[in-house]
Amino acid sequence: MLGIMFAFLFALTGVWDIESLSLAAETTELQTVTLQIEGMTCGACVKDVRTALQKVAGVKAVEMHVGKKWFFFSDYANAHAIVTVEPGKTAVDDLKKAAEGASSALSTYRARLVQEK
Repeated sequence: MLGIMFAFLFALTGVWDIESLSLAAETTELQTVTLQIEGMTCGACVKDVRTALQKVAGVKAVEMHVGKKWFFFSDYANAHAIVTVEPGKTAVDDLKKAAEGASSALSTYRARLVQEK
């Protein structure tokens, strides 16, 4: 892909001007925050918390993990949200507030930081 961009640049200008070429491949390291979410009791709770976290500025991805009881029953007692964020775009407190803000009359969620990398 890079070779095609250089060839296109050469065709337009007739010279290889690498310094003026801005590569979009420059990426920032993403940060992973793991939150334990207490108070979830069903799949709708998982969906509500995931949706609330995805709306926070700087969030790139949200994975929800719940345990299993026996073979096919979910155990929400040890639920975790693994959130991938852009550093400097959001704070852990913003993520916790978003998860707790997804609470409803039937379920009250509490979020606490487990790990930040």
